[in-house]
Amino acid sequence: MELLKKVSWDAKKYGKFSPLIRDYLNGAEETFSLYAEFPSESGLISQAKEKLQNYQHREVTYQALKNQLSNLGLSLKQTENLEKFRLSNSVTITTGHQLNLLTGPLYFFHKILQVLKSCEVMNQNHPEFNFIPVFWMATEDHDFEEINHFYFKNQKFVWQKEAVGAVGRLNLDGIETVFQNFFQYLPESLNAKSLRELIESSYLSSKTLTEATKKLVHQLFGERGLLLIDGDDKELKKLMIPAFEEDLLENTAFQIIEKTNQILSKNNYSIQVNPREINLFYLGEGNIRERIVLENGSYQILNSAFSFSKEEILQELNSNPEKFSPNVILRPLYQETILPNICYIGGSGEIAYWLQLKAFFDSQNVLFPMISVRNSLLLLSEKQHSKLEKLNLGYEDLFLPLYELVNQNVRENSDSDIDFEVYESQLQKIFDELDTKATQTDVSFSKMVNAQRTKQLKGLEKMKKRLLRAEKIKHSERVERIETLYSELFPNGNLQERITNFSEFWLEYGLDLIEMIYYEIQPVEFRFTIKTLP
Repeated sequence: MELLKKVSWDAKKYGKFSPLIRDYLNGAEETFSLYAEFPSESGLISQAKEKLQNYQHREVTYQALKNQLSNLGLSLKQTENLEKFRLSNSVTITTGHQLNLLTGPLYFFHKILQVLKSCEVMNQNHPEFNFIPVFWMATEDHDFEEINHFYFKNQKFVWQKEAVGAVGRLNLDGIETVFQNFFQYLPESLNAKSLRELIESSYLSSKTLTEATKKLVHQLFGERGLLLIDGDDKELKKLMIPAFEEDLLENTAFQIIEKTNQILSKNNYSIQVNPREINLFYLGEGNIRERIVLENGSYQILNSAFSFSKEEILQELNSNPEKFSPNVILRPLYQETILPNICYIGGSGEIAYWLQLKAFFDSQNVLFPMISVRNSLLLLSEKQHSKLEKLNLGYEDLFLPLYELVNQNVRENSDSDIDFEVYESQLQKIFDELDTKATQTDVSFSKMVNAQRTKQLKGLEKMKKRLLRAEKIKHSERVERIETLYSELFPNGNLQERITNFSEFWLEYGLDLIEMIYYEIQPVEFRFTIKTLP
């Protein structure tokens, strides 16, 4: 079998989504109320025109960006984009992500490169606007276990640390040990040297995880003009005081999103996130990040001694807005309030919870952005591509469960010419004829015929399975090669992009890896691509 070096599938062909995302991408009527503009070039223009009519926070956000990026040594393109941000015809296309160690899974690259590609295409086609790529750093997340590791060649490298609170504020104690251990697995090569330099100039020369991640992402994507923004910023949070106050006092998000969730449930869609009555955390001393709850008329900070009356918490909010941290429900509103954003690109899980938020956005008079499911890529080496061809495997075969893939491939490449389906059909025909005659003669005889039918078919199925086991033993080398290849492309049974770290490919391709992925990315719209790298 000769395979193409690249294939791309749209959402209908790929199809491996939850029912909600599948229906959204296929334009099902049940999802119409959950979004404003479907991902398209014309939709982006409509979003831009509407956003620019109402966006009010350009100068404040510009100054925050300028301060946050001041120590990075911006590229020419970043500097141009930062200054363009001030212009009244500038909008952003954004993605965001947790501060995963060494960027975490490979799809981190896919999200950012799709933002960059979308902006490049839109700037070329619509020079009347400036489309600026932005990466939102999820510095206030507090789930350290989700971000404290990465995988390299099936080995998990973990940053062991007692950690609480917003991960971006964490110091980097113990992180040098992780990377010194990792360095031992790297060969002596120019690409390995550049990978070590990336790590040394980010994680090993920073004080916090936010600083380290910012440096790394800047080194990887700064030349392409990417701007990075950190929501853990007092001046930016001042802009959210009215929305945070409404959440504390009126629980608007809870009430509206609960109604949306009822609609989703009625259509048999899973609920990605559930709102709380108060969707804010409190960031306190010792880097605590704990939920705010209203109990007996008092605002309590869970797992702490902090307690506020209504007047006290409103005073605290107005004096120290940086101490209030939005959860997954309010963070999108925060992002869309402070940025002139028209499109958010995210994974299917992210898009699922964004689809819960439109009615809430409408209640806040904030434009709901276009939401785009990120591209998905499966990268093969020439060696892996050759193995597929030799094993007579097609790309569609790869998405079968492993046991089905093995069984199907063994049967297709078997020397045996026994066609059990033919024999099963013949048996069914024989027993159908017997049953017809038996029914005409004696009902009890008909029951005996059907009991014998069941017995014979089970026996046939047993022979079929035994022959397949024998064929597997006979073709054990083939089975082993399939299983090895499958584990390489789907580590731990997951899509490659959800486990494998970019460092594995960097050793082979270095900085060229970014250009290779960028070339394959489809802007705005979803695509799944299988690509054999040269």
